[in-house]
Amino acid sequence: MGDTIILTGPTRGLGLAAAKALLRRSPTATLVLAGRNQAELDRLVQRLKRWRPRATLAPLALDLQSQASIRAFASAFRELKLGPPTALILSAGLQFSEGGAVGESGADLTFTNNHLGHFLLANLLAGDMAPEGRIIFVSSGTHDPDNRTGMPVPKIRRAADAAYPAQAGNNDPANVAGPRAYSTSKLCNILCAYELDRRVQLCGRSGPSIMAFDPGLMPGTGLARTYPAPLRLIWSLVLPRIIPILRLAMGPNVNSTAESGDNLARLAVDPAVHGWTGVYVVKKKAVPSSKQSYDTALQADLWALSAQLTRLTPSDGEFSWKVAPPPF
Repeated sequence: MGDTIILTGPTRGLGLAAAKALLRRSPTATLVLAGRNQAELDRLVQRLKRWRPRATLAPLALDLQSQASIRAFASAFRELKLGPPTALILSAGLQFSEGGAVGESGADLTFTNNHLGHFLLANLLAGDMAPEGRIIFVSSGTHDPDNRTGMPVPKIRRAADAAYPAQAGNNDPANVAGPRAYSTSKLCNILCAYELDRRVQLCGRSGPSIMAFDPGLMPGTGLARTYPAPLRLIWSLVLPRIIPILRLAMGPNVNSTAESGDNLARLAVDPAVHGWTGVYVVKKKAVPSSKQSYDTALQADLWALSAQLTRLTPSDGEFSWKVAPPPF
């Protein structure tokens, strides 16, 4: 039996590129396609089947902004009896041009979708993973103030600042608050990955490897879909054609979706990555993430707040609850 891989956000951008790369790299895998719109998922299956007729694909609806949907997804996956997942790729993400929208728990909507939804899904499924499975959080170089990304950098001292940015005292105008919420959510992805890795290690048995991945700047993805029309046009049609120039101006981590999709797929299935855990990966190398991402007190604080907002309980998974005092 081949791999069983769960991929969120597979219908466009990085997720779609990763789905194609996974089918190339692991043609016998069962690929579980997790996205919000069931009709889009069904069309994606037809499209991928024309390209890879023998591919085993399972489309399952998942709305990362709804805790009920996330829990229903986990139950539906188990009912399929596909075997333990060998990889859980947490790729779906959104970015708003302006801030202010909130999710069902009252937390910022970008934080809710990009962090809380994946936090809950990872906790629900981590205990189901194959012993040498891999959980990959897709982050972004925008989380690191030392990177030249052109995005507002995170400004958080505690987890509540990420969940409720309007209360953090940043006084950002709306057009800054939206992008800053995105970069902050990407910092949260790394903090969460490192804390989950710590908890897996503390359980004292073989568990999934945990990684965070930076796909780099990828012009042409759907991240700019809420931006004004002229900016969307530049993002979608102009910038993808000048990636070599962008690399000269912004650094080497500017990539096509195909390049980053293949790098992401590699982390899920390549034997050369076996044993990588608690690491942040850019292109094909494990590199240091931002200084703040290693703040163990902030990692523990984010975990505690996230557990509260998602109503996580010990029954939700062996790695989900407090297995040891936080490393203050």
